[in-house]
Amino acid sequence: MLDVETIQLPEGKHCLFIMDHSGDTRVMWDPRNDDEVTNARASFDRLRAKGYLAYVVNEDGSKGTMITTFDPNAGKVILTPPLRGG
Repeated sequence: MLDVETIQLPEGKHCLFIMDHSGDTRVMWDPRNDDEVTNARASFDRLRAKGYLAYVVNEDGSKGTMITTFDPNAGKVILTPPLRGG
């Protein structure tokens, strides 16, 4: 399980943690860098369109509030794939 609380990001960076079958992929951005924000927003929007759920990470590392739109000022965001019934 990913322990987001203990992951240290470079100074000024924010991160999407994308959960998938291989573990996790990370997309980092600096909210002051328009190109990085655009790339992170595109990744977020693409995954949300596939049904992924997005949560802002609380200070203690737990999943916090679910979000439906990209927030460039969110420090850490977890994206999880949709659950499949069966």
